[in-house]
Amino acid sequence: MDRELQSAERVKIKLSGIDPQTLTSFAMGNSDIDLICTYGKITLQCRYEISDYTLGLILKTISGVDNAATHETEILCDFDDIQNYQRMGYTLVSYSRHDGKYRVTFNVPFSSAKAVYSLTVAFFEELQKEKTLKKDFYWSGKDHNIIQLFNELKKIDGWEIKEIKNKDN
Repeated sequence: MDRELQSAERVKIKLSGIDPQTLTSFAMGNSDIDLICTYGKITLQCRYEISDYTLGLILKTISGVDNAATHETEILCDFDDIQNYQRMGYTLVSYSRHDGKYRVTFNVPFSSAKAVYSLTVAFFEELQKEKTLKKDFYWSGKDHNIIQLFNELKKIDGWEIKEIKNKDN
């Protein structure tokens, strides 16, 4: 990227409320959803029941901005069910026997549309039962990725910037 383009991008980012390379966190969402982004992690918090469509839209948008994003989940299941999760796009990380079942850790890659869909369904089912949801995703997002994510997600009703934290200089 040449210097003029880099400079223009830095000005665009700064106008968005982010001081390039000093961002600590960027919180966005609406009355039902908080999405908190840092350089290595995105935390999704839903306090009320949201639609499966909205939940899917958020995960699909994250995937579109950084398809290298991942979610790690631990599931207690029968040994035979491990392959079913793998068929849904989950990647097996580890497993161990626990009280007659298996405690299995999966990595859910956002590069797989099937995995993102399966994750949306699992999250929605959990949200219906628990009425709250808090999940972490790991990504390599930088300033421009965070702005791109916000610009895509602000299409959701009531979506806004909630808080921007920059490092003190």
